[in-house]
Amino acid sequence: MRLEIRHLRTVLAVAEAGSISRAAAILQVTQPGLSSQLQRIEREVGGHLFRRGRDGIVVTELGKHFIDEARELVERFDRLGAVGDHLTGHDQEKVIRVGGIDNRLTPTLVTVVREVLAVPDVSSWIANEVRPVIEALGTNSIDVAVLHEFPRYPIYLGTGIEHRVLLAEPFFIGLPANHPLATEDEIVLADLAEAEWVLPPDDESGGLASFRLACGAAGFVPQVRHRVASSVAASLLVGSGEAVGCYFPTAEPRGDVVLRPIAGNPHYRRLLVAWRGDSLIAPVADQVYERMLARYLEVMRSSPVYAKWWSSREEDQS
Repeated sequence: MRLEIRHLRTVLAVAEAGSISRAAAILQVTQPGLSSQLQRIEREVGGHLFRRGRDGIVVTELGKHFIDEARELVERFDRLGAVGDHLTGHDQEKVIRVGGIDNRLTPTLVTVVREVLAVPDVSSWIANEVRPVIEALGTNSIDVAVLHEFPRYPIYLGTGIEHRVLLAEPFFIGLPANHPLATEDEIVLADLAEAEWVLPPDDESGGLASFRLACGAAGFVPQVRHRVASSVAASLLVGSGEAVGCYFPTAEPRGDVVLRPIAGNPHYRRLLVAWRGDSLIAPVADQVYERMLARYLEVMRSSPVYAKWWSSREEDQS
């Protein structure tokens, strides 16, 4: 792992908060996620930055040096951004900067923004985790973004950022095509208590924590045998019968993999479109939202399994 500005900001937040739990609340991330990130940072630095004390955390000598350097670097970075905004001025406003998490909706947002504003210059930046995208919105590095949050782990966007919830998206189970449960219309999560899972690495959004809570409510702890960030590699493991996985319902897994809904929809996320209130997006935010929702529904209808699930939910609510 290479240190980035966001890692420096994380260390500074922990130092200022005085405890991991308070820093996690301020950063709107899970405490285990923040602890894991700190451990990765400390491995990169080569030593402990904090030690636990009676009333919270104690900064080590290495930590004091690191924090002084980090604070100076972050301040210089912020000044550099401010200078860039000042010098580019009006020309910068002509480029609409799109950001988001790594899923199919973020590229869709690029197209939608271009259609709604009829601007020739649209740039994009896609991250693997939600926290860097939120930070980019807050520091005026991007104008509009696709984000997600999990029901027990809401995100905090900060002042000046507006948003609308696009929809609540379920997670489906990915099974080998020859799995005994592959012929079922939906999967009872407890029926996979003895299964081996392939899941992505831990992150700060609460996604894996939310999934573990769903499994816990079903009476088991998932046996995670494979930690894989690549959806292609995960699908190969599932298709070969090595594991089962958790998928977005719009996913198109490769190989002999079938997707099935989870009975009761115990694990889901909310998809959001967020934008800076002072950006060119703000006046047309409703149009962007409506087109994004329409594009998502088109993708949903193209998937027989997802469309059937969606229809059954509409019938239950009518």
